[in-house]
Amino acid sequence: MDLLELRHRKCQKDLMVSVVNPATERKVMSRLTLESKHTCVIGAGFSGLAAARYLQEYGVNFTVYEASRHIGGTWRFDPHVGTDEDGLPLFTSMYKNLRTNTPRHTMEFAGFKFPDDTPSYPSGDCFYNYLKNFVKYFDLMKYIQFRSLVTRVKWAGGHWNVTYTKTEDRNSYTVACDFVIVASGQYSKPVRPKFEAEELFKGNIIHSHDYKDAETFRDRKVLLVGAGASGLDLATQLVDVTTKLVHSHHLVYNQPNFPSNYVKKPDIESFTSDGVVFQDGSFEDVDDVIMCTGYEYNYSFLDESTGLKVSGKYVLPLHQHIINIRHPNMAFIGILKQAITRVMDAQAQYAAGLVKGIFELPPQETMLKTWLDYVRSLRARHLRIKDVHYIADVMDNYCANLTREGGVIRAPPVLTEMQNFNAKIRLDDLLNYRDYDYEILDDYHYDRKYNPRPQNVCPVQQ
Repeated sequence: MDLLELRHRKCQKDLMVSVVNPATERKVMSRLTLESKHTCVIGAGFSGLAAARYLQEYGVNFTVYEASRHIGGTWRFDPHVGTDEDGLPLFTSMYKNLRTNTPRHTMEFAGFKFPDDTPSYPSGDCFYNYLKNFVKYFDLMKYIQFRSLVTRVKWAGGHWNVTYTKTEDRNSYTVACDFVIVASGQYSKPVRPKFEAEELFKGNIIHSHDYKDAETFRDRKVLLVGAGASGLDLATQLVDVTTKLVHSHHLVYNQPNFPSNYVKKPDIESFTSDGVVFQDGSFEDVDDVIMCTGYEYNYSFLDESTGLKVSGKYVLPLHQHIINIRHPNMAFIGILKQAITRVMDAQAQYAAGLVKGIFELPPQETMLKTWLDYVRSLRARHLRIKDVHYIADVMDNYCANLTREGGVIRAPPVLTEMQNFNAKIRLDDLLNYRDYDYEILDDYHYDRKYNPRPQNVCPVQQ
């Protein structure tokens, strides 16, 4: 019996105790779903704002608790490093001159489009303007309680107790909620690997979470570690300003014809006082190291009473990657990996519809069985339990399921087609793929035309 099957059986044993035993709790869950009196939304980024839009539309009483002083989550640029003006860890990883790496059509709220003449790959600032316009159009600001850092969510035998700290007075407050929607994002807790002898290095080591501007590294010798979305994007920004750009990664892709100061290297073996030794035995002297090594979930505020198994890689078990099966009056938005942003809008409508009672969930036993079947299917997709929220290869089917079960606005299949093509062309033509504009022709077809424009073009007016 392999490790994955052992995990299946352990999860099934643990969860069946919770799901099957108290029938009275199942009745409580159903009542709360249909008669929710106060819904608490955690986070005012894209996911939280989408939830707010639908909760307002459905006439639900709700409050959005936002830790910072601003809406937008990771889409708002903040010049601070490490902590914000209130001393809180930064929840944004935005940097100057960022452009989206997927077409804006896949990132829109349902029914709220960018102006037609917006570049298909707008700047981060432009996307943030879009979010601010969304809040203004739907008059959502009145529902958001800023400077309210949620520190604990605990089940209190009939409702949730949500505890938060107000940064104005540093006092803690607790509010009772019939339904909780967790929309706190997944790009605020950096993964920071450790390497042999890195304490000897006399230069600077940061994570891309703290990267703000390429100009900081002008005429420096810089090592980038990793070639995910951030690693590739920073490579295109830094190669033109650094004296030397060393890039340590093992991605197989169509590497652009970078200038001669670009040096490709394998994984790191160890550090020295003035540089890095790589696994092929080579050495490069560098001034700065930027770890583009990704992020992990940070749900440290969830009490064990939620009944969830939480790690930096997954949250288990969730029906449709949204609903806490043990306590179905808790929902997550934006936990999926490699899914288009538009899917978060569909998840938000699904969660809000459940709060309102527009549809009913399957019985808990059915949700558990469906979830276990899904986990077992990971093996056939060559995935592991840590990849449970990865849906890039089944995204369109996922969107169809949300529509079928919750009646949400269908994300058209053409968006999945655009995303799949973009994922390929980004690696085939890294330096030029953003010079093309997309036009959606119908629910299944799109057109793509070469139309290079300055990256700061943004017809989105505040």
